[in-house]
Amino acid sequence: MAELRREPDVVLRVRGVRKAFGSRQVLCGAGLTARAGQVVGWSGRTVLVGFLMFSTARRTRAFDRRLAAAGYPRAALIAAKLTALLTAAVLVSAYATGWMLLFWSPVQPLLLGGAVPAVALVYGALGACLALFLPGEVEGLVTIITVSIIDLAPQNPVAATTADSPLVGLLPSYGSLQTSLAAGYTHQATLAPLTHSAVWLVAAAGTSAAAFLSHTRTYASPGPRTRNGARHHGGGRR
Repeated sequence: MAELRREPDVVLRVRGVRKAFGSRQVLCGAGLTARAGQVVGWSGRTVLVGFLMFSTARRTRAFDRRLAAAGYPRAALIAAKLTALLTAAVLVSAYATGWMLLFWSPVQPLLLGGAVPAVALVYGALGACLALFLPGEVEGLVTIITVSIIDLAPQNPVAATTADSPLVGLLPSYGSLQTSLAAGYTHQATLAPLTHSAVWLVAAAGTSAAAFLSHTRTYASPGPRTRNGARHHGGGRR
């Protein structure tokens, strides 16, 4: 059995070859046995949710601006987008996880069910953010696919030699993948890596919300008429 001369916290055995999955994978200090498809295939749903939110944000952009200009609360529009993001991420992740559980029995299925939607939320927020800068759906689809490849390829313990690099911890799917591995192959319930996903989610969603607020204006509704018949306007443009 070939063995890399490293001292990681967690070792992943894949098809008889021991490789370091990452020095930042501080879970149990024991070896993990997994098939490569289980390790690198968990985040395939990210492209779907990311492009779904990209397409939705792009197609409804002009309509949302008209609603805001007509006086509809911008906070309600942002809340609607967040609700759509959460619904899409949960539904797609539940469908993918359900099929995965038919062929694999994770050690902690509940923890896995909580970790899988995290990366879908991150990519959905990234898709909504990219809709602010990219002109068309083709550009958005290519960009999301490219980002997902750049994100997952360095974390592949089979094909990549950079899995233990400190820079891997900065990738969008890192937190979700770490927690998913812990849920699938260990008895330790660790939620700390999900804070990494939360940072990505807040950053992407916050950028989208700030851009929406800066590019929209609301107008106050006309006030009551005065004695001479003129209409008093309350706040005007805000």
